[in-house]
Amino acid sequence: MAAGTWDLAIEQGATFAETYTCVNDDGSAVDWTGWTGRAQIRVLAAPDAELLLDLTPYLTITGAAITILVPATVTTTLTRSGRWDLELTDGTTVMRLLQGRALLAPEVTQ
Repeated sequence: MAAGTWDLAIEQGATFAETYTCVNDDGSAVDWTGWTGRAQIRVLAAPDAELLLDLTPYLTITGAAITILVPATVTTTLTRSGRWDLELTDGTTVMRLLQGRALLAPEVTQ
């Protein structure tokens, strides 16, 4: 399965929250119990590119729901847009689930 494309729209200085669920061909939800996740935002889609934000500490998996919840105090520190991806692992199996742009909307109100 190829990774889906999903762009993150992050508002600087605001809480970022998104939940993802996957469905099987029969419409039932994929259960990710036992899997772990990791996600990062980098300047470019390259492993040696500058890391803008490690999303892994803000990632939770509960059954079929994969949630990223980044507090406003963290999004305030972002200063530029980049690229991101989300990988799930189960033992030696690694699945890149989503990838795309991480678009930063700068904060105006201070």
